[in-house]
Amino acid sequence: MAQTESASALPLVSVIILNYNGLAFLPRCLETLRRTTYSPLELIVVDNCSTDGSVSYLREHHPDVKIHITSANLGYSGAYNAVIPVADGEVLVLLNFDVEVEPTWLDQAIQILVENPRTAAVQPKLRSLQRRSFFEYSGGSGGFIDRYGYPIVRGRIFDTIEEDAGQYDDSAVIHWACGAAFVVRRSAYEAAGGLDNDFFLHMEELDLCWRFWLMGDEVRVAPRGVVYHHAGAALSAERYAKMYFNHRNGLVMMLKNYSAGSLWRCLPVRWMLDWVTVLSSPFRREPKRSAAVLAAHIYVLFHWFAIVPKRRAVQRLRRRKDRELSNVILPFSVVRRYYFNKQRTYSQLISGT
Repeated sequence: MAQTESASALPLVSVIILNYNGLAFLPRCLETLRRTTYSPLELIVVDNCSTDGSVSYLREHHPDVKIHITSANLGYSGAYNAVIPVADGEVLVLLNFDVEVEPTWLDQAIQILVENPRTAAVQPKLRSLQRRSFFEYSGGSGGFIDRYGYPIVRGRIFDTIEEDAGQYDDSAVIHWACGAAFVVRRSAYEAAGGLDNDFFLHMEELDLCWRFWLMGDEVRVAPRGVVYHHAGAALSAERYAKMYFNHRNGLVMMLKNYSAGSLWRCLPVRWMLDWVTVLSSPFRREPKRSAAVLAAHIYVLFHWFAIVPKRRAVQRLRRRKDRELSNVILPFSVVRRYYFNKQRTYSQLISGT
């Protein structure tokens, strides 16, 4: 891209690193970011009230990096929404502190945004920082959901993680881009209303990308750019909080974004699947998961008064009908195909084999 576009034509990109007690990862993260081939670039760290000396380290060793310190731990959504007004870029990158990037990680993503005005967000390929030849759990090569709101990524279905052999190297349209390395057009972000502050952690990028699709935009993956992510560094998969926010926000996301007809068809099945999880998790020695799912449903029940206005706001943005999104919202149950049909990879899910 740098050879075909003049430097003055390229958009300024604001890379915003969300940090919370990430001192063990920040030095390497910034070291690799310094090698980024794309320009122009600005680096910003938004610190969610760290207590590990992260801010002192940044001030001493990276004085050119802008630092924004939140007044409290605002979570993922709140912290980014707080710092974006002070960023200068036309393109924003929401980046986790626990990543390392390859030098060309941004080139294809920005090229896609420049060449496709209706593309709102792009995700580089995410590989595991611990096992670098494997896809990373939360992002892989782009994300989808099934009709019941269960998320998957190309390269990881539930607990099955594939090795990256180039099988997902196409720049495909996807339902959602992972929040660990989320490249987004600023104008689209603002038009959609940004991340939902009430989500706090997890699923917030899925919710935002769903709005992009409803507004008539699209989301893509840029697999020639590679980011290595340490999954679970901020919050491990076994923690109750992670289970709770994933289930809670997944339900809220469906309630906000689906049409009334789609909710009528899909929500009862999701409710049933959640109760299967509640009843079966203790037998799998996961009692915390049962408690998390129950707590998620209780939250929805007692916060309906806050969810309804959000739903109305999303539906006012709608320019597409749900049936027009069948290419990014999978029209079948991933749970059924994975556990009963033994289709353990994205390729198998799509081909039905």
